[in-house]
Amino acid sequence: MKKLFKQIVEQKIAGVRQELARAHLIIALLSAAVIMMIIQGATQPIALDATLSTIGIILLSIVTLTSLSMSFALFTSKK
Repeated sequence: MKKLFKQIVEQKIAGVRQELARAHLIIALLSAAVIMMIIQGATQPIALDATLSTIGIILLSIVTLTSLSMSFALFTSKK
C-alpha cells in the first residue's frame, strides 16, 4: 500500500489532469449511451413511464454536459 501511495504522490500534475480529463470523457460517453437507451426504451412497447424517462434524460444530460466541459477544460489547460 505504501508503494502505491508513493507512486501516486510522485505523479506529475499534467499526467493527473490528462487522466481526469479522460475519465470525464468516459463518463460523458456513458451518460450519452444511457440517454439513448432510455429514449429507445420510452418509444418501444416496454412499459417505461414517460415522466421518469424525461427526468432521467434531463439529469443525465446535465451530467454529460458537465463532464464534457470539464474534460475540455482539462485538455486545453496549460497549467
